[in-house]
Amino acid sequence: MKIHIFTPLEKKNRRLWRGEKNNKCVLVLKPRPHFLMGFSLVLLLCVCQTACSQNVKLEEGKLTALMLCQAQFKQVKGEDGKEHPVPGAAKLILVYPTSKGWKSESIEDPESNVFHKATPFENGFLTIGANAAALKLWSKVGKTWQAKTLWKTSFGGEQNRLRDIEIGDVTGDGRDDLVIATHDQGVVAVLQSKGDMWEVTELNRSPQTFVHEIELGDVNGDGIKEFFATPSAPNKVDGTPQPGKILMFRYNGKSFDRYVIEEFPKRHVKEILVADVDLSGCPDLFAVLEAEMTQVGGEQQIVDMVKIKRYHYEKGKFVGSIIESLPDVFCRFLNYGDVDGDGKIDLIASTFKSGIWVLKSDKNAWHKELIDKDSSGFEHATLLFDLDKDGLSEIYVAADDQGVLRKYQWDRKKLKREKLFSLPEGNITFNLTALKL
Repeated sequence: MKIHIFTPLEKKNRRLWRGEKNNKCVLVLKPRPHFLMGFSLVLLLCVCQTACSQNVKLEEGKLTALMLCQAQFKQVKGEDGKEHPVPGAAKLILVYPTSKGWKSESIEDPESNVFHKATPFENGFLTIGANAAALKLWSKVGKTWQAKTLWKTSFGGEQNRLRDIEIGDVTGDGRDDLVIATHDQGVVAVLQSKGDMWEVTELNRSPQTFVHEIELGDVNGDGIKEFFATPSAPNKVDGTPQPGKILMFRYNGKSFDRYVIEEFPKRHVKEILVADVDLSGCPDLFAVLEAEMTQVGGEQQIVDMVKIKRYHYEKGKFVGSIIESLPDVFCRFLNYGDVDGDGKIDLIASTFKSGIWVLKSDKNAWHKELIDKDSSGFEHATLLFDLDKDGLSEIYVAADDQGVLRKYQWDRKKLKREKLFSLPEGNITFNLTALKL
């Protein structure tokens, strides 16, 4: 079986992998636009120079909106006379239910070419951007959203990206801190509030290193949250190994101690999750190991598919075990919650091409069930959230390949799929969160 992976910008003659049960398969890559590198499709090299128009009207009467963080592209004719995709301004779409159906509003920021994430904060929300690497706080002023830059920096490499952000108290002072993953100098940044200013502590600086994700959680029960990060070598497309590791940072009262949870010489981790799936009061760390690749005859070949690994903290150390495998190249979203009302916590894994999966645990054994094979996307952004307030989380998914935002809701027999909103063609949705207005 061959997997033909094309860029999301190519809409003609796309071939989709159906996730057949093969242990090995071949990955054939078509040439990418010059501004795309590796498997992270928004390694965008240009920076918009126009003034940043950052206001958007907000209708009254809404309670909760879904926030879709995107990169958008436009077709521009080049010197060769052909049209080429060029990144536009960072885009955020607010989607919300009304009595007349789902409606949307959008925010654009020409200072960056992608919003990697938006998250509620104070009386508004934070966004993180790339090229430029800007952290901004958006607040409602009258009927518009306006942005204030909290932090903007250059790391000294080829790329300047804020890739992930989590909010929580990691120093034990009772105040929320901001923990941010960056590209491409390996920096993990901790921002602490000092009055009207933010004090930035840089950790883990290492050249040519991408830090993909941050997760927070008190895994040792001492009342202070540890935080985890997933650095790796730059993204590869030639089949050569892309090594990575999982790191943990713990505050000792004066500084942050760094621990290596596990190193992977032939593969890496982008997606991690800290979750108490057993309802024991002590969360575990879950990691998605991306497929191990090699090169055979000039083509990329998968040696080992995606693995989900669980790390349980006991007696001062982490004990890891593989709980499930997924028939795909990668999986960038792993969520948790009770979506079927059985009182048990499940994992929801949204993969690149093989669909959306639910992972269920029964007496320490895990098994997977396919929710929807007709849902895919490079990031495949997914959110579990109880928007209708019925006490049970719905699953919201941005299926970029199908060009649709969907909801999956339990109807006492199965998860029922519903289309909510059509997504702009060619955009890449990097994250999906909820905002109470």
